[in-house]
Amino acid sequence: MIKTRKMQGSSRGFTIVELLIATLVFSVILLTVTVGIIQITRVYYKGINEANTQDTARNIMDTISQSIQFSGSDVSSTVASAPGASTSFCVGDQQFSYKLGYQLVESSPGTNQTTKALWQSNTPGCTGNPAAAATGLELLASKMRLSNLTVSQVNGDPNIWKISVRVVFGDDDLLNNPTGTNASCKGDTGQQFCSVSELTTTVVKRVGN
Repeated sequence: MIKTRKMQGSSRGFTIVELLIATLVFSVILLTVTVGIIQITRVYYKGINEANTQDTARNIMDTISQSIQFSGSDVSSTVASAPGASTSFCVGDQQFSYKLGYQLVESSPGTNQTTKALWQSNTPGCTGNPAAAATGLELLASKMRLSNLTVSQVNGDPNIWKISVRVVFGDDDLLNNPTGTNASCKGDTGQQFCSVSELTTTVVKRVGN
C-alpha cells in the first residue's frame, strides 16, 4: 500500500494592513511622478514662450535696423506716447505704427488689447494713418505686446541711430504694470505663460541721403 502525506500549505494572502501600505507607497510614487511631469511641462512651455518672444524681438530689431541701414531717405525719431495711443515713425517710405502696452489679438479686442500692435506698411511720403492701411505686416505675434520702442539719433548724428525694443508675452493678470514700459512677469502661478525680451542696438546708415 502506498501511503501519501497531505502537504500543508505554507502560503497565505495579503492582510489589509499590507494592502494599505502597498497602496500608500504606490500613491506616493504616482504623486511624485505627476508632480515631476507637471514641472517638466511648465519648464517646456516656459522655454518655448521665451524663445518665441526673443525671436519676435530680434525680428523687429532686424527689420528696423535693416530699414535704417539701407535707406537713403530720412529717418524720424519715436516720440513718447500714452499706452494704447497710435504712434508712428518713418524710415523713408516705410512707416511703423504701434501701440505701446496693448496686447495683440486676432479679433474682438478687449481691455488693453488691439488688432494692430506694431504695423509696418509701405506708405509713399510716409503720410496718413498706416494702422488703417489695407496692406502691411504685423511684426508682433499673438498674445504679445510692445512694451517699449525707441528710435533716436546718437549725439545728433542723422546717420547713427539707437534702437531699443521690449516685447512682452502674457495676459494682463500675469504681468506687473502690463501697459507700462517696464511691464514684467509676476513670477507666480502661470509664469510659464509669460516672458519678456529686451534688445538694444546702434545702427549706422550705409547709404547717405
